[in-house]
Amino acid sequence: MSRVAPDVVYALFTVFSITYGVNRLGFVRSEVLTAILVGSACQLALIPLAGALSDRMNRRLLYGIAAVGGVVWVAVFFLIIGGGSLGLLILGIVVGLAFHSFMYGPQAAFVTEQFDLRLRSTGSSLAYTIAGVFGGAMAPIIFTLLLDKLDSWVPIFVYIVIVGVVTVVGLMLGRGPDAAEEEKYVASRLSTPATESMS
Repeated sequence: MSRVAPDVVYALFTVFSITYGVNRLGFVRSEVLTAILVGSACQLALIPLAGALSDRMNRRLLYGIAAVGGVVWVAVFFLIIGGGSLGLLILGIVVGLAFHSFMYGPQAAFVTEQFDLRLRSTGSSLAYTIAGVFGGAMAPIIFTLLLDKLDSWVPIFVYIVIVGVVTVVGLMLGRGPDAAEEEKYVASRLSTPATESMS
């Protein structure tokens, strides 16, 4: 659940923004791609920063604030780019991808913490794959269908609000890090070879 919003927000700002910007607002394709490249370049610094911050503060809180901020920014984004300003397009995508960074940075640690240490590899892989299919992979198709059928960005925003709610609920239901569990697991793994050699 918590993985859906980052994928959907990312799909909006890096995939659907090209279609919307070129076909609806009259931007040149290279202009939209430039905005995406600038936003992506900023993410090179922001994603590690977000990950580092999430190790030093409440990971779920940081993730949740970024999710809510990202959802709200989608509405702002559509409003500010309507006038066809390239500067506002770049600003909109940069800020949108910044919110994505602060969801994506803590994501790996948060997802792995949801599973027992013995199941983390399998559990995390399934979580990433399923969310990727139902989140990022389907989002551009849903955006395009909503825009084509209803001729407005508002239904797209409503869809993203729903996705944001699902993500925040997932964060609330998720568990935080359990240092005692990890120490116990490591201790058991370290004691296993000695036990086996004695027998």
